[in-house]
Amino acid sequence: MKTRVCILLILALILSISCSKSTSEPEALSIEDLLVKNNELAGWTYGGERWVARNSTELFAEINGAGDVNIRNGFQEGASQDYEGTINAATVMLKLTIFDQTTNANARTVYEDPDTGMGGAVPWVDGAGEEARYLSTSLSTTLTFYRDKYYVLLNIGSGLDEALNVLKQFALNVDGKILDNE
Repeated sequence: MKTRVCILLILALILSISCSKSTSEPEALSIEDLLVKNNELAGWTYGGERWVARNSTELFAEINGAGDVNIRNGFQEGASQDYEGTINAATVMLKLTIFDQTTNANARTVYEDPDTGMGGAVPWVDGAGEEARYLSTSLSTTLTFYRDKYYVLLNIGSGLDEALNVLKQFALNVDGKILDNE
């Protein structure tokens, strides 16, 4: 009899534990969670600076008074991280900046704004985001895209083809995180 009672108590305890597990939705990712982590892409480690801006005042402080286009178009928050890696045995710096523009329409407006300096950029068809493009000079390469409410800007201190390939890896990584968060 005692054995039967013990078994029933154990079963009741197991049932109460399994029924009490939380079924709530996982928490939404923060803007910092969308940044590439240290060495997440092999050979690219944190270097230089990192910042997070939660309002327009903080954004102006972080990017030296720039950011008008973001603020005019629903800027909510932003995050940036510098990375260091090598291309053709030379050390280069890469900057990844992500802006939460509140809506998809705002992110697209920032992407299309001529003040972003991407005039003459080459479209990256079937790349990251809803639309993406890049612009290379002999000294640097810039890639931008937007997805959902996010406008993403990447820049690397090299104009080599390999630099563009690295930016594309970073862009696809961030885009995947945005998609996973939708």
